[in-house]
Amino acid sequence: MKAQNQSKGSKRFTVRDSTKNWKISAFPVAFYTPETAFGFGGLGIGTFRLKDETFDTRPSSIQLGISYTTKNQFLLYAPFDFYKDDEKWRLEGELGFYNYFYNFFGVGIDSKEEDEETYEVTFPRARVALLRELFPRFFAGLAYEFDAFYNLKVEESGILEASDVPGKRDGTVSNLGVVAVYDTRDHIFFPTKGVYIQGKLFSSSKIFGSSFGYVKYELDSRYYQKVGKKQVVAANLFLGSSTEGTPFYDLYYLGSKRTRGINNRRFQDNTELSLALEYRFPIAGRFGGAVFGSTGTVASDLGKNS
Repeated sequence: MKAQNQSKGSKRFTVRDSTKNWKISAFPVAFYTPETAFGFGGLGIGTFRLKDETFDTRPSSIQLGISYTTKNQFLLYAPFDFYKDDEKWRLEGELGFYNYFYNFFGVGIDSKEEDEETYEVTFPRARVALLRELFPRFFAGLAYEFDAFYNLKVEESGILEASDVPGKRDGTVSNLGVVAVYDTRDHIFFPTKGVYIQGKLFSSSKIFGSSFGYVKYELDSRYYQKVGKKQVVAANLFLGSSTEGTPFYDLYYLGSKRTRGINNRRFQDNTELSLALEYRFPIAGRFGGAVFGSTGTVASDLGKNS
């Protein structure tokens, strides 16, 4: 492994050949949800530093996850983060392919639990954002989202088939937008302190190859604070809103990772406002636990959130 000490003003730092700087971890994955039944698979994470990057630079990473469920669902996803030029440039995103079931209860905060049904859809996914550091820890740049939904299967005579929501006959989501990020976290995967604030503004148009025309924006803020030696308190405040014409599979919803403990997509609409709190603590060795709570609401537009 090649190493070279160089001076940068009065500061000395080490540069390594990143091709020999890989760290790879692999984990089994097992889960159960009402719509998927049992699922199993694996997740691999590779971290490294690009060539000529210092050890002060946050490591780049590539993940690869594969899951299969007892209802013949398939998930393949590969999130990635690359850091270059002492973190002045940041490339992040995800590539994936999904054949999956999702819940549908209707649209709006007044949807009824007894109306629950599922729909099946297949789609490739691409997410990519190229960001440049403009100020210390503050990044801004362009982003793109792509989902090509096809082979959509809904329940006969169900509420989704009877509804007039955009997208129930398949369609392509192709969104171009801008992203701004302020990130002071001490670690990408397991932060113990710092904040992460991300703002997004996207436009979907036939000019970009989309089947739909709408605009959406998001504000995702997260806070991490270490308490004691190994305990961490985390908080997440999220606001997202989109205009009329948003396909139902791109609506905001409660029951995501932000609002755990709620049936997936139990409430969905054009706007979401949610808050989650979590207390993380060690148990023994590599095992840890978490206590969490969340609350949120959805509405047809921002002015109706309460």
